Amino acid sequence: MTSQSVSRVHPYPGWLQGILVGLVAGVVGTLTLIIVGALSGRGLDILAGVGMGPWPSAVRAVTGASPAVSYILSHTTLYLLAGIVGLALARVADRIPVLLTGLLLLLIVVEFGFLVVMTGWQAGGHFDQVTWRAVLIAHAVADVFLVLGIVRVHPSLRQAFRRAYQE
Repeated sequence: MTSQSVSRVHPYPGWLQGILVGLVAGVVGTLTLIIVGALSGRGLDILAGVGMGPWPSAVRAVTGASPAVSYILSHTTLYLLAGIVGLALARVADRIPVLLTGLLLLLIVVEFGFLVVMTGWQAGGHFDQVTWRAVLIAHAVADVFLVLGIVRVHPSLRQAFRRAYQE
């Protein structure tokens, strides 16, 4: 095991790569939400429904933006941060592979927390069934693209994960 990174050599700094990975995941998540909205008969109105969620509501309170714009701003910002932090954590795990177990546990806790909050929001009457399902589907798709983007930019993460469980 070496302490050197096996990640691809990029001409751009890590934070910029993280922004790109997060932006792609955020855009794909929003497009997925719009597609699910269209398939359910809601079309772009699904953005306004999802914009009534807890995080977009906070953005709306601060900015005065519409629910749809508040959703896009909060969703994109969260995925931009997730891309930056995800790549930074991947670089740390590159040097200390056993941290992958902790990172995986943290990811599970965060995702479970999201599921609980969104389910509570739906149970409280803030989301209808269609909006709730659309949020969960779009979030899952965006998360897959986030992870794939991180692994694509930082392929040694996959190798470190295998090493951590072989030792």
